[in-house]
Amino acid sequence: MSTVLTLLVDCAGTFEGGRVASANSSVKKFIANLPKDLRVRIIRYSDSAMWHLGPEPVPVGEVEWIDLPSGGYLSSLAHAVNLAGPTLSASQNREVALLVSKGTLSDPEEIVQTVLSKRFSEKIIRAAAALMPEADVSALKIFAGDHIFDSGIFSDPRPFLSLIGEVAGAAASAAAGSSLTLTCSIDLGEGNAVSLSVAGTDLSLMKKEMRTALLELGSGDELLQKKIAEYVRRVL
Repeated sequence: MSTVLTLLVDCAGTFEGGRVASANSSVKKFIANLPKDLRVRIIRYSDSAMWHLGPEPVPVGEVEWIDLPSGGYLSSLAHAVNLAGPTLSASQNREVALLVSKGTLSDPEEIVQTVLSKRFSEKIIRAAAALMPEADVSALKIFAGDHIFDSGIFSDPRPFLSLIGEVAGAAASAAAGSSLTLTCSIDLGEGNAVSLSVAGTDLSLMKKEMRTALLELGSGDELLQKKIAEYVRRVL
């Protein structure tokens, strides 16, 4: 099963001037550092949402970058989720949605949660990346739970790629024998989580080792077993 990554990028008008240029630079750099065969889509949103790249996914190596424009003055994540949901939920691929935002949220939290529950199937892996250090992480958590990344992933996406079980970007992994780290984090609810990391040079062997370690960890705990089984099915 191949992976498709959809970026939901906040382009609200508060990004005018230097900020929108910075956002474009960050997203462009992030995509350039992804594996060339990973397919991507981009949705831009503010007071409305539209496909910037897609809905048909494009391999990273074939992306012709077009700058994201500054949008309206609202950051309606609900519009972005509503637009992305049907495409991602109906897909036969492993779908990953990455919210790229400064953490501004114009919609009430309950509206976002309702739209997420109705439009995003459970198989979709969700994460968020803060566009700037002062981003409101609590708003990002509404979409991504504990899968929050700081702006460092735009230059080095390996932590994000580890989460979704993909090889790190070409620059990071092309060299033969280069060291990789595969990390997983499973949210158990109520503030509890299980995290494991596996290091090595062969991703397929690392995934096998991770699966084995996770399944051993879950023995004897029915809830944990279910969480791990779902994670392994979706990601590994």
